Amino acid sequence: MSSEDTNRRGGAVGLGDDDSSALIADLGEELAGAANLDLLLDVNLQISVELGRARLKFRDVLNLSSGSVVELGRQTSEPVDIMVNGALLATGEVVVIDDHFAVRITKLLNRVERFKRVL
Repeated sequence: MSSEDTNRRGGAVGLGDDDSSALIADLGEELAGAANLDLLLDVNLQISVELGRARLKFRDVLNLSSGSVVELGRQTSEPVDIMVNGALLATGEVVVIDDHFAVRITKLLNRVERFKRVL
């Protein structure tokens, strides 16, 4: 899919017929009504990337200002978590492309494991 097609669809990249057929084959009998899977392919999903977490007391949050630094509980060399609707989908690394941050996916969960997490 070209970047123009991706932009027209609001950044969503859909699965092709071959991809949905492969997913159905991978799931086998575990997916009842697999023929209706194509109905879900245009559903928008929220994708977020978690760089790390920090636990702060309320008073510390109130003291934050412009320029404050919040230390996260991960090293810079550790992979980031890529979440879809709050569920872990993959891990990756932060990259910079033309002055924009991006994430390169380095490891995906197994297709069946990802689908089971959604159910």
